[in-house]
Amino acid sequence: MARAVTRTHASAHRADAPLEDLLAPLLIQEIATIAAIDAAIAAEKYPDYVVMYQGTKTGKQSNVEQMATLIRRLGGVPPEHGGLRRYVLKAQLAITERVSGTTATLKAMRVGELRLLRLYTETIEQVDGLARRALGKALGRTIVHCHILTAHIAKRTAAAREAESLPLPLDRYFAGPRAKACMRCHFDRPGTLPALERGDPHLYTYVCAGCHVDVRAEFPPDLASQMDRWPRHVQDARVLQHALGRPSVLNAIHAVLYPLSGLAPETSVRARKKALLVPALAPPPSPAEETRTVLAVQPHTTGEAQYVAELFDYRTVRTSW
Repeated sequence: MARAVTRTHASAHRADAPLEDLLAPLLIQEIATIAAIDAAIAAEKYPDYVVMYQGTKTGKQSNVEQMATLIRRLGGVPPEHGGLRRYVLKAQLAITERVSGTTATLKAMRVGELRLLRLYTETIEQVDGLARRALGKALGRTIVHCHILTAHIAKRTAAAREAESLPLPLDRYFAGPRAKACMRCHFDRPGTLPALERGDPHLYTYVCAGCHVDVRAEFPPDLASQMDRWPRHVQDARVLQHALGRPSVLNAIHAVLYPLSGLAPETSVRARKKALLVPALAPPPSPAEETRTVLAVQPHTTGEAQYVAELFDYRTVRTSW
């Protein structure tokens, strides 16, 4: 009971704290995790997992930017480093990757994600308005990261306990016998079309069967109607190029990763439509409604009076011009 009372007092104290103090632990943890991901990328030998780590890093950078913007709007200064925690996490992940391999690294990364998930859950209940919406976005990204790591751990370890913690059966995430990370959705989803794999060691690319179907649906109708007449290698090259683009990756995040994480899908607004979503502007005043400002000039000398008279005499100015 004493422990519960202490926790209640701490929560009440944080609720009265300014937004900068509430977000500082989240910012420090996110920045430290970004440094740890850099260490994991440097030690990872599988290119598909390198892309998965880079996608996770991009999401965390978005979280940091959103929270830093919230703090700056209130005139505060966000922390720009993760302190000692950054070096500890970086060293732990580097040692884990070199000694134990990819699976152990995924487990170590999930420990950090679960810690962030708890911090976001506690903090979002103490804010409202714009801050709550921003933290809701960051919380959604963290939930997605947790499920991505859990699904890969379950596939690589064949642990039933890990698979049971996922919102959907494991075969919805992986169609093949081993764990592979699509460079668009970070899973290996099934689909009616075959998966695409470019085996060049310097340009290795992998797009799962599910993303192959989704990416072909993203092409405009005039181009999609021509694709069946192209050679197979041309079709595959165009799909691979389109799948790795940022708009297609965002579509995968909102329409694929969110539902696979138990969240509602988000529909992104195209830039052409977003440009039309402008607030209603007040009509400009009519000429009759415009106010006229009369400038009163009081010359002090005869020369000034003559200069002012010529300056405001449009006939003289027009002739001199």
